[in-house]
Amino acid sequence: MDTKILLLDIGNSRSKWTIINPYLDDDFHTHFGAVNNSELEVNDGVSHPLTHLSSCKHRLKHIIICNVADPLIENLWLQFLTRHFPNAPIQRFYSQLTHPSIQNYYHENKDLGNDRWAAILGGRHFSPIGGYLIVNCGTAMTIDYVDEAMIFQGGWIIPGMNLMLNSLGSKTALLPNLSHQDLYPMKYGELGNSTQDAILQGVLHAQIGAIEIALKKHPLLRFLILSGGNSSVISQYLSPNSHHSYEIIQDPYVVLRGLREWYLHLHPA
Repeated sequence: MDTKILLLDIGNSRSKWTIINPYLDDDFHTHFGAVNNSELEVNDGVSHPLTHLSSCKHRLKHIIICNVADPLIENLWLQFLTRHFPNAPIQRFYSQLTHPSIQNYYHENKDLGNDRWAAILGGRHFSPIGGYLIVNCGTAMTIDYVDEAMIFQGGWIIPGMNLMLNSLGSKTALLPNLSHQDLYPMKYGELGNSTQDAILQGVLHAQIGAIEIALKKHPLLRFLILSGGNSSVISQYLSPNSHHSYEIIQDPYVVLRGLREWYLHLHPA
């Protein structure tokens, strides 16, 4: 079936998209793109960073949008999409949407981030029988757990690395703002012997420590799936525990995989 769909993940800081045939095996990287939301400027309906997307020759059957950013960002995207793909129906993905493969134990589904729910669905690509931890290392770090019965048990939300660094720099009188500082390579486990090192080590340990606590709470884990802009940094400091057999996967497409999972639920082959 020659069907192309556009999957769009609008995050707090960046937007990511891919164009795929949802009925074929993994093809997320071929037409994958990303842009900082701050770069989105409408100029006669065309945003310069999206020029290559506007030149897409595929006839799209559907567009699926997952948004957690300001509605103004989504509106910029809608202006762009309706201009360049006027015949493609647009559907928004929400966390209230249920899925037959995963039970959701969150008390209020409407309070669950749309991207968190999409990532939870996307984790099935790696472990269709559950037992995985999804860690999104973005503006916020979210840690979510799906057990061996395919039940989403809940998770944690903590400030991401850049948010922590920016907060320390902007909310204190004497500490520097290191939000653009490269955190890798660093000697993980060391005490900082300067204010800069103390901040960087503290922020890094806060992130890694939260993940390690989550790992200890779930000894039957099969997969630790890392996604988000800082996942490449975080992954450098994580290694499988010798007492457990979980696999670490760094996957930039996990939210998009969840949108594909939802599309297939609505439109089975």
